Amino acid sequence: MLERLIPFEKYEGAGNDFIILDFFEKEWVDLNDSVRIAQLCHRNFGIGADGLIAVCPVEGFDFEMKYLNSDGRFSTFCGNGSRCAAAYFASRSAKQRFLFKAADGPHEAELMGAEQIKVKMKDLGTIETTSWGQFVHTGSPHIVLEVDQLNSLNVFEEGRRIRNGFSPEGTNVNFISLGENSLKIRTYERGVENETLACGTGITAAAFYLASKLNKNGHHSIHVEAQGGTLVVELDYQEGQAKNVFLIGPAKKVFMGFL
Repeated sequence: MLERLIPFEKYEGAGNDFIILDFFEKEWVDLNDSVRIAQLCHRNFGIGADGLIAVCPVEGFDFEMKYLNSDGRFSTFCGNGSRCAAAYFASRSAKQRFLFKAADGPHEAELMGAEQIKVKMKDLGTIETTSWGQFVHTGSPHIVLEVDQLNSLNVFEEGRRIRNGFSPEGTNVNFISLGENSLKIRTYERGVENETLACGTGITAAAFYLASKLNKNGHHSIHVEAQGGTLVVELDYQEGQAKNVFLIGPAKKVFMGFL
């Protein structure tokens, strides 16, 4: 008897791309098989992606998002991945609003039309000043650094140096240039071990950094230009804290296939 083919879909959110497997029907692969996951994500020998997402059933939620980086290992929360997972689930549901579970707990998502997905992030606390830069945890750890020559910066070399030097577990590293109520960003992602076209949790960290620097209490809508497109972070800033934090941007299916 022939082994059944494994269906998958490829999604991208501002150039951050993911393989999505639907575990509602069947647990198609062993998520603990890091070699297999890394092979699927490899851009020469597999499908190619920044990470793999399993959309799973779980009690009390519309779905659970299990996320693995392209190195094949389980990772912390992925903002763009969550938007892609929500877009995938929306394509199979009549609902437009969802409650899903991720590595850092519950999140809300909303389909806003025209392939736009809005995800509620965790509330954010004080930014920590370190010798490497400004550190903030947005569901994943991030260093934020202002730089003068963002376009010409060697993100791979500088990002890898900070990622490995920060702590044994490492961190994601975001290089930014600021506008009045906007910013440009390039990100080195831990687990991908390279620059990616966008990073949702990094974009959120950078937007929170800008709001903290402006130090104006109230609602902020910050446009963030990444290599793969523009996203918006909305947040309510109050005395160094941020609540009602939302990451908004495109998420769409690129193609589907079978393994």
